[in-house]
This record gives sequence, structure tokens and C-alpha cells, in this order.
Amino acid sequence: MKVLFFVLTAVFATALSGSDHPKDDGENMKYFLVETSPGVYRIEDLVNAEVDTRAVEEDLTYHFFNQRDTLVGVNITSDNIDALRNTRFSRLRDTLFIIHGWQDNYEAELNVYVREAILAGHNINVFVVDWSPVAGRNYISAKGSVVRVGQHVANFIKALVSRYNLRLNRVALVGFSLGAHIAGNAGAALNGEVDHIVGLDPAGPLFSERNIDERLDPTDAKFVHVIHTNTALLGFNPPAGHADYYPNGGSKQAGCGLDLAGVCSHSRAYRFYAESLLTSRNQFVSEQCSSYTNYGRGNCRSNPKSVMGGWDVDTGATGVYYLDTNSDPPYAKGG
Repeated sequence: MKVLFFVLTAVFATALSGSDHPKDDGENMKYFLVETSPGVYRIEDLVNAEVDTRAVEEDLTYHFFNQRDTLVGVNITSDNIDALRNTRFSRLRDTLFIIHGWQDNYEAELNVYVREAILAGHNINVFVVDWSPVAGRNYISAKGSVVRVGQHVANFIKALVSRYNLRLNRVALVGFSLGAHIAGNAGAALNGEVDHIVGLDPAGPLFSERNIDERLDPTDAKFVHVIHTNTALLGFNPPAGHADYYPNGGSKQAGCGLDLAGVCSHSRAYRFYAESLLTSRNQFVSEQCSSYTNYGRGNCRSNPKSVMGGWDVDTGATGVYYLDTNSDPPYAKGG
């Protein structure tokens, strides 16, 4: 009980010490809380855990979906990529890869929300990437594997380019938490030639602002769009894209209450993104601003505005943007 009290004290100290100016604060984390079931927590040790960073192509499965098949999908691996010829996959359509985070799999809530939202209004190819054999390990091991997993995703995309003449400028990657960094590494291995990457609250623990070789950064795609929702605990605090959005300040989210482990705020990133895909007119209007404090004071109302999320991301945006959301869906307030 004393250990838990100490951890919670440290967690709150970290959350309360955050400023409006994003800083590099994840590299030296020693632990964080994991909510294993509602109200039940455990400590994830980031120092003493055994490390296993093995990741082979056979660890990854790609579940293909299209507008006529939004629920079941077809399992594709690097070994049976020719099976796509028996599906409605088309190189003439845009293609989206969705990449889950730590301790998740292809059935993760992220995948359901985003997949169903995008296919409700867009006739595109969707691949849900399952890297659960690696993601299911302890955090240090999964984090240490993001570069290799990203390379495997890139190899799969290269195979699509080779066999189906897929065009990289019609490919988008969307990743949540560690999946955001995997998307970045996949994009880097494709020489930054994919159309865009959306990072949904990229994971913060053990990632450094200085070391861009293992994390999402602006060189990973033609455009990198990042949504930060839990910079106080689980998310990466500094800007990581061409345009970075900090709803409700980015530290924690409206309607999430105490949120000791940050799970509610962390997951709002993909809930916001999914909602932005569903609406006929994206209502997540944000303002370019130097800080959330200045945004709240109305000091940035004359600054450039941008909409957060959406399938056609705002590639004219640059810098840091702030916005407020509702506590419950629909989250977007408009503007």
C-alpha cells in the first residue's frame, strides 16, 4: 500500500508540474500505473523488467477491410499476400493502415472506432495491423521493438507496391500510442513518401525529444498530424509532427475525472479522430497558439485556425494548435 501511495504521489506530481510549453519528460520515467480492470492498478517497471525485443515478420498479421466488408476482414500475412487478389482490394483506392498500441490486438477499441468510421464515408482499402505477439510483452520490450515492427510494416507495404503497383502517395498510416511510433518508423523506412501519418497520442514513456530515430517525427511522411491527449502521464509531450493539436491543453481530457492511470484521456485521441472521420463537416476547430493559457484567455483568436483530424488532414497547418472539446460525445464544439 505504501508503494502504491508513493507511485500515485509521483504521478500527480508529474501531472501537476506540467506547463503549457511542451517539454521532453518521458525519457527518464521509471514506472507508470496500468489499470488492469476498473479500479485495479499495477505498477509497470521501466527499469528492472526483462527485455525481449525480438520481432519477426511472422509476428504481424494484416486484417484487410473494405466498404463492403466492415466487420470480419481477411487475414493477410507477408507469406500469403497474393490472397489479396481474391478480395476487393484495389490499388486505385486510397489505403489506410491502422496500428494499435501496447497490450492490444486487432480487436482493440481503436481499430473498431477508426475502421468503422472511415469506411462509413470513404471507399478505401483498410489494413488493421496486428502486432500483438510483440505488443503483449512488458512495456520496455514492446517499446524496444517499435523500430523493427515499423520496418516489417514497411516491408509489407513495399510488397504491395511491387505486386499490386500501390502508390505510396495514396497511403496513410494511423497509429495509437506505441502504434504511432511504429507508424513513424514504417514511414521512415519508406523514405517519408507516404501521404500522411496521424499520430494518436504517441506514447511518452522512455521516448526522447532528441532521439527521432525511434519515434514519430515530421520526416516520416509528406505530412505528419499529431493529436496529444494525455501528455501528463502516457503521451508524448513535445510536438512530433508538422502540426500538433492539444485538445483541452493536451494533458488530460474533459469528462475523464480522476483518471489515475491516464487511460481515459489517452484513449480520447482515437475517439476524437474517429468522430472527425464520421462528421460530414469536421467540427474540431483549433487555433494556432503559443500556449493553452493564452488560448483560454482568448489571445489567439486572430491566429490561423485549423481542423483537427479528418480523412483529408489540414496539410496547410503548421505548428501547435489548441482547442476545447465537450466532455461527452459529440466531442467537437465547432467554431
